[in-house]
Amino acid sequence: MTRTARYVSVLVLATVGGAALWAWSIGVKHDGSVVLAQQATWATPEAQRLGVRLVETRDPNGSAAYTAQPGDLLFFTNSGTGYAAPNPKNSVVVINAKTRKPIAMSDIDAAYSEKLSSHGIGLSPDAKYTYLPSMTSIGAAEGTTREYTLVLDTRTLKLYQVLATGGTPHHVKAFRDGNGRQLVLVEHFNWNTANSAGKGWFVIDPKDDNKVVAGMTTNDLHGNCYSGFTTPDGKYLYCTVPPPNRNELGREIDGWLAKIDTSTWKTVQSIPMHHYPLWTVFSLDGKWAWVTNSEDNSVLKVQRGLGPRDRDKVVAEVKTGGGPYGMRLSLDGKELWVADKGEGGPAGKTITIIDTEKDSVVSTVQTDCLRNDHIILSPDGSEMWATCNESHDVVVLDAKTHAMKSRIPMPNGGDSHGGVFVSYARSGNGVSAEVVSDQNGLLGSALDAALKGMPWTPPSAR
Repeated sequence: MTRTARYVSVLVLATVGGAALWAWSIGVKHDGSVVLAQQATWATPEAQRLGVRLVETRDPNGSAAYTAQPGDLLFFTNSGTGYAAPNPKNSVVVINAKTRKPIAMSDIDAAYSEKLSSHGIGLSPDAKYTYLPSMTSIGAAEGTTREYTLVLDTRTLKLYQVLATGGTPHHVKAFRDGNGRQLVLVEHFNWNTANSAGKGWFVIDPKDDNKVVAGMTTNDLHGNCYSGFTTPDGKYLYCTVPPPNRNELGREIDGWLAKIDTSTWKTVQSIPMHHYPLWTVFSLDGKWAWVTNSEDNSVLKVQRGLGPRDRDKVVAEVKTGGGPYGMRLSLDGKELWVADKGEGGPAGKTITIIDTEKDSVVSTVQTDCLRNDHIILSPDGSEMWATCNESHDVVVLDAKTHAMKSRIPMPNGGDSHGGVFVSYARSGNGVSAEVVSDQNGLLGSALDAALKGMPWTPPSAR
Protein backbone atom coordinates (compact mmCIF):
# COMPACT_ATOMS: atom_id res chain seq x y z
CA MET A 1 0.00 0.00 0.00
CA THR A 2 1.39 3.42 -0.93
CA ARG A 3 1.86 6.19 1.54
CA THR A 4 -1.02 8.18 -0.03
CA ALA A 5 -3.33 5.17 -0.02
CA ARG A 6 -2.54 4.51 3.66
CA TYR A 7 -3.34 8.14 4.43
CA VAL A 8 -6.69 8.05 2.62
CA SER A 9 -7.65 4.80 4.34
CA VAL A 10 -6.87 6.27 7.75
CA LEU A 11 -8.86 9.37 6.89
CA VAL A 12 -11.94 7.38 5.87
CA LEU A 13 -11.76 5.15 8.94
CA ALA A 14 -11.37 8.16 11.19
CA THR A 15 -14.33 9.91 9.60
CA VAL A 16 -16.62 6.89 9.74
CA GLY A 17 -15.49 5.96 13.22
CA GLY A 18 -16.39 9.40 14.47
CA ALA A 19 -13.07 10.72 15.77
CA ALA A 20 -14.91 13.88 16.58
CA LEU A 21 -12.20 15.98 18.16
CA TRP A 22 -9.76 15.34 15.31
CA ALA A 23 -12.44 15.79 12.68
CA TRP A 24 -13.60 19.11 14.00
CA SER A 25 -10.39 20.88 14.80
CA ILE A 26 -7.08 19.62 13.40
CA GLY A 27 -5.36 20.55 10.11
CA VAL A 28 -2.73 18.15 8.74
CA LYS A 29 -0.62 18.48 5.58
CA HIS A 30 0.33 15.30 3.74
CA ASP A 31 1.40 14.71 0.13
CA GLY A 32 -0.25 17.92 -1.14
CA SER A 33 -3.45 17.24 0.82
CA VAL A 34 -4.67 19.40 3.68
CA VAL A 35 -7.28 18.24 6.18
CA LEU A 36 -9.23 21.27 7.37
CA ALA A 37 -12.01 19.40 9.07
CA GLN A 38 -14.77 21.69 10.32
CA GLN A 39 -12.63 24.64 11.27
CA ALA A 40 -14.60 27.51 12.70
CA THR A 41 -14.04 29.56 9.55
CA TRP A 42 -15.99 27.02 7.47
CA ALA A 43 -18.55 25.50 9.82
CA THR A 44 -21.51 27.88 9.72
CA PRO A 45 -24.36 27.51 12.23
CA GLU A 46 -26.50 25.97 9.47
CA ALA A 47 -23.77 23.45 8.64
CA GLN A 48 -23.62 22.39 12.28
CA ARG A 49 -27.41 22.22 12.59
CA LEU A 50 -27.69 20.10 9.45
CA GLY A 51 -24.70 17.90 10.24
CA VAL A 52 -22.64 18.88 7.19
CA ARG A 53 -18.87 18.66 7.81
CA LEU A 54 -15.80 19.55 5.82
CA VAL A 55 -13.51 16.58 6.40
CA GLU A 56 -10.77 17.19 3.86
CA THR A 57 -9.33 19.98 1.73
CA ARG A 58 -6.66 19.47 -0.93
CA ASP A 59 -4.60 21.60 -3.29
CA PRO A 60 -6.36 21.13 -6.66
CA ASN A 61 -3.91 23.17 -8.70
CA GLY A 62 -2.17 21.73 -11.71
CA SER A 63 -2.41 21.61 -15.47
CA ALA A 64 -5.84 21.76 -17.11
CA ALA A 65 -7.38 18.35 -17.80
CA TYR A 66 -8.78 19.51 -21.17
CA THR A 67 -8.66 22.44 -23.57
CA ALA A 68 -11.45 25.04 -23.51
CA GLN A 69 -11.51 27.85 -26.06
CA PRO A 70 -13.85 30.85 -26.45
CA GLY A 71 -17.03 29.63 -28.11
CA ASP A 72 -16.71 26.06 -26.83
CA LEU A 73 -19.70 24.29 -25.28
CA LEU A 74 -18.89 21.33 -23.01
CA PHE A 75 -21.18 18.81 -21.34
CA PHE A 76 -20.26 17.39 -17.93
CA THR A 77 -21.72 14.11 -16.72
CA ASN A 78 -20.59 11.19 -14.54
CA SER A 79 -19.56 7.65 -15.31
CA GLY A 80 -20.46 5.44 -12.34
CA THR A 81 -20.24 1.78 -11.35
CA GLY A 82 -23.93 0.91 -10.94
CA TYR A 83 -26.51 -0.85 -13.12
CA ALA A 84 -24.11 -3.66 -14.10
CA ALA A 85 -21.57 -1.19 -15.45
CA PRO A 86 -18.07 -2.65 -16.05
CA ASN A 87 -16.58 0.69 -14.99
CA PRO A 88 -14.47 0.21 -11.80
CA LYS A 89 -14.45 3.83 -10.55
CA ASN A 90 -16.89 6.70 -10.36
CA SER A 91 -15.69 9.69 -12.35
CA VAL A 92 -16.52 13.02 -13.99
CA VAL A 93 -16.66 12.87 -17.79
CA VAL A 94 -16.25 15.96 -20.00
CA ILE A 95 -17.82 15.81 -23.48
CA ASN A 96 -17.39 18.29 -26.32
CA ALA A 97 -21.02 19.14 -27.09
CA LYS A 98 -20.23 19.94 -30.73
CA THR A 99 -18.17 16.87 -31.65
CA ARG A 100 -20.06 14.56 -29.21
CA LYS A 101 -16.70 13.14 -28.09
CA PRO A 102 -15.49 12.65 -24.48
CA ILE A 103 -12.36 14.77 -24.03
CA ALA A 104 -11.46 14.21 -20.37
CA MET A 105 -12.23 12.03 -17.35
CA SER A 106 -11.29 12.51 -13.70
CA ASP A 107 -9.16 10.05 -11.75
CA ILE A 108 -10.38 10.25 -8.16
CA ASP A 109 -8.74 8.31 -5.29
CA ALA A 110 -10.13 4.79 -4.99
CA ALA A 111 -11.36 5.51 -1.47
CA TYR A 112 -13.82 8.03 -2.94
CA SER A 113 -14.60 6.36 -6.27
CA GLU A 114 -14.21 2.56 -6.27
CA LYS A 115 -17.61 0.77 -6.38
CA LEU A 116 -19.29 4.16 -6.06
CA SER A 117 -21.72 6.05 -8.27
CA SER A 118 -23.36 9.45 -8.53
CA HIS A 119 -27.05 9.84 -9.28
CA GLY A 120 -26.52 13.44 -10.21
CA ILE A 121 -23.75 15.92 -10.97
CA GLY A 122 -23.61 19.70 -10.55
CA LEU A 123 -21.33 22.65 -11.21
CA SER A 124 -21.17 26.04 -9.55
CA PRO A 125 -22.70 28.74 -11.80
CA ASP A 126 -19.23 30.06 -12.69
CA ALA A 127 -18.08 26.47 -13.41
CA LYS A 128 -15.24 26.78 -10.89
CA TYR A 129 -16.34 23.73 -8.92
CA THR A 130 -17.80 20.36 -9.89
CA TYR A 131 -19.92 18.55 -7.29
CA LEU A 132 -20.04 14.77 -7.36
CA PRO A 133 -22.39 13.12 -4.82
CA SER A 134 -20.63 9.87 -3.95
CA MET A 135 -22.81 6.93 -3.00
CA THR A 136 -22.58 3.15 -2.94
CA SER A 137 -23.50 1.82 -6.37
CA ILE A 138 -26.45 -0.47 -6.93
CA GLY A 139 -25.33 -4.07 -6.43
CA ALA A 140 -22.25 -3.17 -4.36
CA ALA A 141 -21.41 -5.34 -1.38
CA GLU A 142 -22.71 -4.38 2.04
CA GLY A 143 -20.32 -2.41 4.18
CA THR A 144 -18.93 -0.37 1.27
CA THR A 145 -20.98 2.73 1.96
CA ARG A 146 -18.87 5.91 1.79
CA GLU A 147 -21.22 8.83 1.63
CA TYR A 148 -19.54 12.11 0.73
CA THR A 149 -20.15 15.00 -1.61
CA LEU A 150 -16.91 15.52 -3.52
CA VAL A 151 -15.91 19.00 -4.71
CA LEU A 152 -13.51 19.02 -7.66
CA ASP A 153 -11.71 21.85 -9.41
CA THR A 154 -13.47 21.84 -12.78
CA ARG A 155 -10.40 22.75 -14.85
CA THR A 156 -7.98 20.26 -13.32
CA LEU A 157 -10.61 17.66 -12.31
CA LYS A 158 -8.66 17.26 -9.05
CA LEU A 159 -10.26 16.84 -5.66
CA TYR A 160 -10.58 20.07 -3.65
CA GLN A 161 -12.98 19.33 -0.79
CA VAL A 162 -14.70 16.33 0.77
CA LEU A 163 -17.99 17.09 2.53
CA ALA A 164 -19.56 14.60 4.91
CA THR A 165 -23.21 15.31 4.33
CA GLY A 166 -24.81 13.33 7.12
CA GLY A 167 -26.78 11.17 4.71
CA THR A 168 -26.62 9.62 1.25
CA PRO A 169 -26.07 12.46 -1.28
CA HIS A 170 -28.29 12.31 -4.36
CA HIS A 171 -28.76 15.27 -6.73
CA VAL A 172 -26.90 18.58 -7.15
CA LYS A 173 -28.22 21.64 -9.01
CA ALA A 174 -27.23 25.27 -9.48
CA PHE A 175 -29.73 28.09 -9.11
CA ARG A 176 -30.08 31.85 -8.75
CA ASP A 177 -32.25 32.96 -5.83
CA GLY A 178 -34.68 35.88 -5.76
CA ASN A 179 -31.87 38.29 -4.84
CA GLY A 180 -29.64 37.13 -7.67
CA ARG A 181 -27.28 35.15 -5.48
CA GLN A 182 -25.69 32.18 -7.26
CA LEU A 183 -26.04 29.06 -5.11
CA VAL A 184 -25.92 25.26 -5.27
CA LEU A 185 -28.51 22.80 -3.91
CA VAL A 186 -27.35 19.40 -2.61
CA GLU A 187 -30.04 16.81 -1.83
CA HIS A 188 -29.88 13.62 0.16
CA PHE A 189 -31.30 10.34 -1.06
CA ASN A 190 -34.26 10.71 1.29
CA TRP A 191 -35.70 7.24 1.00
CA ASN A 192 -36.70 5.81 4.34
CA THR A 193 -34.80 2.55 3.86
CA ALA A 194 -31.81 0.92 5.51
CA ASN A 195 -29.51 1.68 2.55
CA SER A 196 -30.59 5.24 1.74
CA ALA A 197 -31.50 7.15 4.88
CA GLY A 198 -31.16 10.82 3.95
CA LYS A 199 -31.62 13.72 6.31
CA GLY A 200 -32.84 16.46 3.99
CA TRP A 201 -31.00 18.95 1.77
CA PHE A 202 -28.65 21.90 2.07
CA VAL A 203 -27.59 24.96 0.06
CA ILE A 204 -23.98 26.05 -0.35
CA ASP A 205 -22.39 29.29 -1.53
CA PRO A 206 -19.59 28.55 -4.03
CA LYS A 207 -18.40 32.15 -3.76
CA ASP A 208 -17.72 31.58 -0.05
CA ASP A 209 -15.69 28.35 -0.16
CA ASN A 210 -18.84 26.21 -0.45
CA LYS A 211 -20.06 27.10 3.03
CA VAL A 212 -23.57 26.02 3.99
CA VAL A 213 -26.04 28.91 4.01
CA ALA A 214 -29.39 27.13 4.35
CA GLY A 215 -31.14 23.80 4.39
CA MET A 216 -33.99 21.74 5.74
CA THR A 217 -34.10 18.45 7.56
CA THR A 218 -36.84 15.89 7.11
CA ASN A 219 -38.23 17.19 10.41
CA ASP A 220 -38.26 20.77 9.09
CA LEU A 221 -40.14 19.61 6.02
CA HIS A 222 -42.34 17.06 7.85
CA GLY A 223 -41.47 14.59 5.10
CA ASN A 224 -38.76 13.15 2.88
CA CYS A 225 -37.83 15.57 0.11
CA TYR A 226 -36.98 13.58 -3.02
CA SER A 227 -35.89 16.33 -5.39
CA GLY A 228 -36.07 20.13 -5.42
CA PHE A 229 -36.30 22.66 -8.25
CA THR A 230 -36.38 26.44 -8.27
CA THR A 231 -38.76 28.71 -10.15
CA PRO A 232 -37.25 30.82 -12.97
CA ASP A 233 -37.25 33.91 -10.74
CA GLY A 234 -35.55 31.94 -7.96
CA LYS A 235 -38.08 32.99 -5.33
CA TYR A 236 -39.37 29.48 -4.60
CA LEU A 237 -37.98 25.99 -4.28
CA TYR A 238 -40.46 23.19 -4.97
CA CYS A 239 -39.62 19.89 -3.29
CA THR A 240 -41.39 16.64 -4.14
CA VAL A 241 -42.33 14.65 -1.02
CA PRO A 242 -43.23 10.99 -1.62
CA PRO A 243 -44.62 8.68 1.10
CA PRO A 244 -42.29 8.03 4.06
CA ASN A 245 -41.38 4.50 3.01
CA ARG A 246 -41.05 3.98 -0.72
CA ASN A 247 -41.02 0.20 -0.85
CA GLU A 248 -43.87 -0.32 1.58
CA LEU A 249 -46.14 2.68 1.05
CA GLY A 250 -45.28 4.14 -2.36
CA ARG A 251 -48.30 2.58 -4.04
CA GLU A 252 -50.67 3.13 -1.15
CA ILE A 253 -50.22 6.70 0.11
CA ASP A 254 -50.22 9.96 -1.84
CA GLY A 255 -47.35 12.42 -1.56
CA TRP A 256 -47.23 16.19 -1.85
CA LEU A 257 -45.24 19.10 -3.28
CA ALA A 258 -43.68 21.48 -0.76
CA LYS A 259 -43.48 25.10 -1.92
CA ILE A 260 -40.59 26.78 -0.07
CA ASP A 261 -39.83 30.50 0.05
CA THR A 262 -36.09 30.92 -0.66
CA SER A 263 -35.92 34.19 1.28
CA THR A 264 -37.00 32.52 4.53
CA TRP A 265 -36.50 28.80 3.73
CA LYS A 266 -39.96 28.08 5.09
CA THR A 267 -42.72 25.99 3.51
CA VAL A 268 -45.56 28.27 2.42
CA GLN A 269 -47.83 25.63 0.85
CA SER A 270 -48.13 21.86 0.61
CA ILE A 271 -49.79 20.86 -2.66
CA PRO A 272 -51.44 17.40 -2.74
CA MET A 273 -50.01 15.04 -5.35
CA HIS A 274 -50.72 11.43 -6.31
CA HIS A 275 -48.48 8.41 -5.69
CA TYR A 276 -44.79 9.07 -5.57
CA PRO A 277 -44.10 12.58 -6.96
CA LEU A 278 -40.50 12.94 -8.20
CA TRP A 279 -39.61 15.78 -10.60
CA THR A 280 -40.79 19.36 -11.22
CA VAL A 281 -40.40 21.81 -14.10
CA PHE A 282 -41.75 25.34 -14.60
CA SER A 283 -42.84 27.48 -17.51
CA LEU A 284 -40.59 30.50 -18.05
CA ASP A 285 -43.41 32.90 -17.15
CA GLY A 286 -43.82 31.08 -13.82
CA LYS A 287 -47.52 30.43 -14.32
CA TRP A 288 -47.35 26.64 -14.63
CA ALA A 289 -45.54 23.68 -13.15
CA TRP A 290 -45.52 19.97 -14.00
CA VAL A 291 -44.74 17.09 -11.63
CA THR A 292 -44.07 13.43 -12.46
CA ASN A 293 -45.99 10.92 -10.37
CA SER A 294 -44.00 7.76 -10.83
CA GLU A 295 -46.32 5.12 -9.37
CA ASP A 296 -49.25 6.46 -11.41
CA ASN A 297 -47.36 6.66 -14.72
CA SER A 298 -48.50 10.23 -15.16
CA VAL A 299 -47.65 13.93 -15.00
CA LEU A 300 -49.71 16.44 -13.04
CA LYS A 301 -50.10 20.01 -14.32
CA VAL A 302 -50.13 22.70 -11.62
CA GLN A 303 -51.46 26.22 -11.99
CA ARG A 304 -49.28 28.37 -9.77
CA GLY A 305 -50.84 30.99 -7.52
CA LEU A 306 -48.99 34.20 -8.31
CA GLY A 307 -50.99 36.61 -6.15
CA PRO A 308 -50.29 37.11 -2.41
CA ARG A 309 -53.33 35.01 -1.43
CA ASP A 310 -53.45 32.68 -4.43
CA ARG A 311 -52.78 28.98 -3.97
CA ASP A 312 -51.22 26.49 -6.35
CA LYS A 313 -53.62 23.84 -7.62
CA VAL A 314 -53.56 20.75 -9.83
CA VAL A 315 -55.58 21.30 -13.01
CA ALA A 316 -54.77 18.33 -15.27
CA GLU A 317 -53.21 14.87 -15.43
CA VAL A 318 -51.59 13.23 -18.47
CA LYS A 319 -50.57 9.58 -18.70
CA THR A 320 -47.00 8.68 -19.67
CA GLY A 321 -44.87 5.59 -20.10
CA GLY A 322 -43.91 3.44 -17.14
CA GLY A 323 -42.27 4.98 -14.07
CA PRO A 324 -41.72 8.56 -15.32
CA TYR A 325 -38.79 10.40 -13.77
CA GLY A 326 -37.03 13.52 -15.12
CA MET A 327 -38.60 16.12 -17.41
CA ARG A 328 -37.67 19.15 -19.46
CA LEU A 329 -39.73 21.77 -21.29
CA SER A 330 -38.90 22.78 -24.84
CA LEU A 331 -37.55 26.31 -25.17
CA ASP A 332 -40.91 27.67 -26.37
CA GLY A 333 -42.71 25.87 -23.55
CA LYS A 334 -45.06 24.05 -25.93
CA GLU A 335 -43.74 20.54 -25.33
CA LEU A 336 -42.95 18.67 -22.15
CA TRP A 337 -40.41 15.85 -22.52
CA VAL A 338 -40.82 13.10 -19.93
CA ALA A 339 -38.29 10.33 -19.31
CA ASP A 340 -40.15 7.01 -19.08
CA LYS A 341 -37.48 5.58 -16.79
CA GLY A 342 -39.37 2.59 -15.44
CA GLU A 343 -38.76 3.75 -11.87
CA GLY A 344 -39.43 0.82 -9.57
CA GLY A 345 -40.03 -1.58 -12.47
CA PRO A 346 -38.62 -2.82 -15.80
CA ALA A 347 -36.16 -0.45 -17.49
CA GLY A 348 -37.90 2.03 -19.75
CA LYS A 349 -36.53 3.11 -23.15
CA THR A 350 -38.91 5.82 -24.35
CA ILE A 351 -39.61 9.53 -23.88
CA THR A 352 -43.20 10.76 -23.76
CA ILE A 353 -43.73 14.19 -25.32
CA ILE A 354 -46.78 16.14 -24.10
CA ASP A 355 -48.55 19.16 -25.61
CA THR A 356 -48.58 21.58 -22.66
CA GLU A 357 -51.60 23.51 -23.90
CA LYS A 358 -53.84 20.60 -24.90
CA ASP A 359 -52.61 18.37 -22.03
CA SER A 360 -52.28 15.43 -24.37
CA VAL A 361 -49.51 13.16 -25.65
CA VAL A 362 -47.90 14.31 -28.90
CA SER A 363 -45.70 11.27 -29.40
CA THR A 364 -43.74 8.53 -27.70
CA VAL A 365 -40.13 8.51 -28.87
CA GLN A 366 -38.21 5.23 -28.88
CA THR A 367 -34.68 6.04 -27.71
CA ASP A 368 -33.32 2.70 -26.40
CA CYS A 369 -31.82 4.89 -23.67
CA LEU A 370 -32.35 2.32 -20.93
CA ARG A 371 -33.57 3.65 -17.60
CA ASN A 372 -33.26 7.28 -18.70
CA ASP A 373 -33.63 9.47 -15.63
CA HIS A 374 -32.52 13.02 -16.51
CA ILE A 375 -33.16 15.16 -19.60
CA ILE A 376 -31.12 18.35 -20.11
CA LEU A 377 -32.00 21.07 -22.63
CA SER A 378 -29.12 22.53 -24.64
CA PRO A 379 -28.72 26.28 -23.98
CA ASP A 380 -29.93 27.27 -27.46
CA GLY A 381 -32.96 24.99 -27.12
CA SER A 382 -32.13 22.91 -30.18
CA GLU A 383 -31.36 19.60 -28.44
CA MET A 384 -32.40 17.36 -25.56
CA TRP A 385 -29.64 15.29 -23.93
CA ALA A 386 -30.86 12.17 -22.12
CA THR A 387 -28.66 10.29 -19.65
CA CYS A 388 -29.02 6.51 -19.66
CA ASN A 389 -28.32 4.59 -16.45
CA GLU A 390 -28.57 1.06 -17.75
CA SER A 391 -27.36 1.35 -21.37
CA HIS A 392 -24.38 3.36 -20.13
CA ASP A 393 -24.52 6.21 -22.61
CA VAL A 394 -25.97 9.64 -23.37
CA VAL A 395 -28.50 10.13 -26.16
CA VAL A 396 -28.88 13.43 -28.06
CA LEU A 397 -32.23 14.22 -29.70
CA ASP A 398 -33.43 17.04 -31.92
CA ALA A 399 -35.82 19.18 -29.86
CA LYS A 400 -37.88 20.14 -32.93
CA THR A 401 -38.10 16.92 -34.95
CA HIS A 402 -37.66 14.45 -32.03
CA ALA A 403 -35.13 12.57 -34.18
CA MET A 404 -32.10 10.82 -32.73
CA LYS A 405 -28.93 12.78 -33.48
CA SER A 406 -26.22 10.97 -31.56
CA ARG A 407 -25.45 8.29 -29.00
CA ILE A 408 -22.39 8.84 -26.80
CA PRO A 409 -21.04 5.76 -24.97
CA MET A 410 -19.69 6.40 -21.49
CA PRO A 411 -15.97 5.74 -20.96
CA ASN A 412 -15.44 2.29 -19.41
CA GLY A 413 -19.14 1.61 -19.82
CA GLY A 414 -20.20 3.62 -16.77
CA ASP A 415 -23.75 4.60 -15.79
CA SER A 416 -24.57 8.23 -16.54
CA HIS A 417 -26.84 10.38 -14.35
CA GLY A 418 -27.50 14.01 -15.14
CA GLY A 419 -25.47 16.62 -16.96
CA VAL A 420 -24.39 20.26 -17.10
CA PHE A 421 -23.68 22.47 -20.12
CA VAL A 422 -20.81 24.97 -19.74
CA SER A 423 -20.17 27.79 -22.20
CA TYR A 424 -16.75 29.44 -22.62
CA ALA A 425 -16.01 33.05 -23.61
CA ARG A 426 -13.00 35.32 -23.95
CA SER A 427 -12.23 37.28 -20.79
CA GLY A 428 -9.28 39.67 -20.98
CA ASN A 429 -6.29 37.53 -21.87
CA GLY A 430 -7.99 34.34 -20.71
CA VAL A 431 -11.18 32.31 -20.97
CA SER A 432 -14.20 32.51 -18.66
CA ALA A 433 -16.76 29.77 -18.05
CA GLU A 434 -20.48 29.88 -17.34
CA VAL A 435 -23.05 27.17 -16.58
CA VAL A 436 -25.92 27.66 -19.02
CA SER A 437 -28.09 24.57 -18.38
CA ASP A 438 -28.38 21.68 -15.92
CA GLN A 439 -31.04 19.43 -14.34
CA ASN A 440 -32.65 22.54 -12.84
CA GLY A 441 -33.16 24.08 -16.29
CA LEU A 442 -31.55 26.97 -18.15
CA LEU A 443 -29.11 29.12 -16.21
CA GLY A 444 -27.00 32.26 -16.61
CA SER A 445 -27.07 34.02 -19.99
CA ALA A 446 -29.19 31.23 -21.51
CA LEU A 447 -31.92 31.79 -18.90
CA ASP A 448 -31.70 35.57 -19.31
CA ALA A 449 -32.12 35.25 -23.08
CA ALA A 450 -35.07 32.86 -22.74
CA LEU A 451 -36.82 35.15 -20.26
CA LYS A 452 -36.49 38.01 -22.78
CA GLY A 453 -37.75 35.82 -25.61
CA MET A 454 -34.40 36.17 -27.37
CA PRO A 455 -32.30 33.38 -28.92
CA TRP A 456 -29.17 32.42 -26.99
CA THR A 457 -25.97 32.49 -28.98
CA PRO A 458 -22.56 31.18 -27.94
CA PRO A 459 -19.99 33.84 -26.96
CA SER A 460 -18.03 33.50 -30.21
CA ALA A 461 -21.13 34.53 -32.17
CA ARG A 462 -22.02 37.60 -30.10
